[in-house]
Amino acid sequence: MIHAWETTQIIEKAALFAYCEGLRKRKRKLQLMETARDRVTREIVEADDLKLLAHVDTYGYVCHGHECGIQVFPRSYRPENLLRAHFFAKTAHTATCDVAGEDDLRARGKKGSIAKELETSPGLSPASLRLIDTRVVMSPLAVPGGGNSRGGSCSATSGEARHKPAGRRAANSIRPICRAFLEFPYDRHLPLHIDGITTTTYQTVFKRLRAEGIKTFPQQRIFYEKLAWGVAQESEDGLLIPLDAGEWENKRLVRPYRALVQWADWSQTARTRLRNELELARQENMAAEKAGVKEKTFLFFIGAQNSDELSQFVVSDQRLICSVHGVLSFPKQE
Repeated sequence: MIHAWETTQIIEKAALFAYCEGLRKRKRKLQLMETARDRVTREIVEADDLKLLAHVDTYGYVCHGHECGIQVFPRSYRPENLLRAHFFAKTAHTATCDVAGEDDLRARGKKGSIAKELETSPGLSPASLRLIDTRVVMSPLAVPGGGNSRGGSCSATSGEARHKPAGRRAANSIRPICRAFLEFPYDRHLPLHIDGITTTTYQTVFKRLRAEGIKTFPQQRIFYEKLAWGVAQESEDGLLIPLDAGEWENKRLVRPYRALVQWADWSQTARTRLRNELELARQENMAAEKAGVKEKTFLFFIGAQNSDELSQFVVSDQRLICSVHGVLSFPKQE
């Protein structure tokens, strides 16, 4: 028998997934963005990373596109929000803004190589991973050039705005790197540098965990696989996340690969962010499977394989684990 509260939860989760799908379909029209530029530090910021900050200045971000700089606003950035974080603009981008054309680039990138365009689109395909211990969080009163902290767009006359980037940027977490891996399957030959990983391209840095039994992986990689439908097992010291790969018997996954997140030193904010992201990802995969669509949500992480339990990979840094929703394809290269 299903209780009333269980029925309510099912309805709420179905509504949540429908809303997320609606956001994705309206993304081109609304120009939602995963990244923006901090008005003070001038660094490109991931919307999902805002959930780790104690304070978010909603007026502190601008479009990072060429000769644009219009003000953009973060949404769904609180740790308790179940929707994926993003930025949105209330005004139109400038005519020369390349961010406004990123959706077209993504569509083209699924059909063929766009390597030249990626070289001058810093937000789409990072060239390396650069972990920064601390990030400057702008004060609500700190405004570049002494302007009004509640002003409109950032001036497009700065050097960064006038000139297109000379090359691809470094990422502060693996999230934009993993997103690029899914979005641009024809450009996985592009170089990618990550400390501790000896391979040097998108094609070779990533390693999928498969349903072929438990294996040993002596070399560090960005490991990934679809999230399983099962709920992660939580304790005070960590979170054990099951993946849809590992050892099967009689068409049943009896020994899955798992990511063991050791979060004893994490803040409550970081824990909440990961919990909610995993729940959203789990619901996305369940709904996608039932709908028969190609889009799936994958868990990506950099972790050490447990020598005592090879099905486990230990992750301790919150910047080295994420989920990304998209289509995984391996087109034939010419």
